[in-house]
Amino acid sequence: MTIVLAAIHLEPGAESVPLGAACVASALKKAFGGNGDDPGGFSVILEESILSEAPGALAEKIIRHKPDAVGFSLYLWNRSSAVKTASLIRASLRDVFLFAGGPEVTALPGGLSAAGGGPFDCLVQGEGENAAVRLFGDTLSGTAYEPLIRGETLGPEELGALPSPWLDRTLDISRYTGALWELARGCPYGCTYCYESKGEKAVRYFPEERLREELRLFGRSGVPSVFVLDPTFNTDKKRAVRLLDAILKEAPAPHWHFEVRAELLTREQAQRFAALGASLQIGLQSADPRVCAGLGRSLNRDVFQSRIGLLHEAGVSFGLDLIYGLPGDTLAGYRKSIDFALSLYPDNLDMFRLSVLPGTVLRDQAAGAGLVFSAEAPYGVISAPGFPAPDVARAEALSRAADIFYNRGRAVAWFNQVLYPLGMKPSRFLEGFSGFLEARNGEVPNDSIAVEKLQLAYLDDLYGRAKKPYLLPAVWDIVRFNGAWGRALAEGITTQIDFNYDPEELLEGGILDIEELAEFCRPCPGKKLVRPCSGGAELLDP
Repeated sequence: MTIVLAAIHLEPGAESVPLGAACVASALKKAFGGNGDDPGGFSVILEESILSEAPGALAEKIIRHKPDAVGFSLYLWNRSSAVKTASLIRASLRDVFLFAGGPEVTALPGGLSAAGGGPFDCLVQGEGENAAVRLFGDTLSGTAYEPLIRGETLGPEELGALPSPWLDRTLDISRYTGALWELARGCPYGCTYCYESKGEKAVRYFPEERLREELRLFGRSGVPSVFVLDPTFNTDKKRAVRLLDAILKEAPAPHWHFEVRAELLTREQAQRFAALGASLQIGLQSADPRVCAGLGRSLNRDVFQSRIGLLHEAGVSFGLDLIYGLPGDTLAGYRKSIDFALSLYPDNLDMFRLSVLPGTVLRDQAAGAGLVFSAEAPYGVISAPGFPAPDVARAEALSRAADIFYNRGRAVAWFNQVLYPLGMKPSRFLEGFSGFLEARNGEVPNDSIAVEKLQLAYLDDLYGRAKKPYLLPAVWDIVRFNGAWGRALAEGITTQIDFNYDPEELLEGGILDIEELAEFCRPCPGKKLVRPCSGGAELLDP
């Protein structure tokens, strides 16, 4: 038997790794033998594509294998593409067995099965490894398969028995620019908008011995980055520290990405994240404790802020997440969330429209809560009580402006500094930038230098209106220097800067107040180069 497992990624990138499909492939190969490419026996083959590719291209690749069965991993972004691809395969191979699993199958199976008008003979819901083994054990023995198989939640011992797709080489790490690393399943929290809201509340961990073997593989492979898939890496504080120590020992070279809960951060964790040079992503979602409580979350702003202080103290890079269109929230409340988030100096701020995902508590409550949302993936909210459709649109425009100015413009180092003389809150400043973009037909260039020119043009306009144009030479120096430094580090670009002040006074004098800087620093025009070097970047004479 030849089985092809297909994964359709959202976009190219280091996170585009078919880990879910590979876990099923490893379980099948362990149960039935075969090395994945043996044409004379039991064979499991992975095929991948990107969402932007035509379904016919993936279908052709799969058909070439002359498979007996084809399985798809369905997520909210690829459901439609997977259905089209499966239908094309069915038209060419009439007797092929088509099956599907993944979050969309578990949460919203309607219209996917052959009985419901879809292309799939069998749907696998829940955890897929043992369910797939059961499915093909039945077909190989001649027993009739079930059109719907519900996978049982695997206990800790069963997780320990699962083969690792990295260690058994189902996934060839040399083919990827990043690795996905699964450490645990389940989530102790009940955020109503998340798939985990109806999932297993107990956290089940993979054995640390297996994880250390995978770490050694990552360390030997030279893989550039590793994304840790745990929704909350530091749920178990002591285990988090043990694993960070293991990473520092076995695989410190890749760039590591973690999702953590701010309230569970400790100084010990922060020190290790800093030693690793890791990046953290932290879900804030809303800065209003009342809104958070309605989502099944808790928020103590003082505790949250103090834990973020540990990251700043250690020098850890982190980003924050916000969601707009939440039940109980308003546009004014979302503005306040942005103001709070940016007061914490995150390295990036990711802002999302609420998705009312199938299979979540929020989806079940949506009608009673007055949520109106799209029937098509990603099921974005259209309106909510207190957050009418025009306000959702304004929040989207504000979020886009924040992404361009703060994230793409790499403004974290100077953002609050340049706002202070203007007496503006971040949300008001960014809403103004949204209007500034709209007046320019909303066109945003792709390269960082052009984005910087947009930032400076907007700042020129604001400082002029505030009757403080005398501060602009200092503003220009700060923005241009930080932009050049960021390009040197991230893009390897050398930039020549026209400074208005002595860079040593500007950058090393400890003066953070622009008005104070303009008052006490003597203008000293000159040119400097910022260029990449082995230690990162350097400032020198041209």
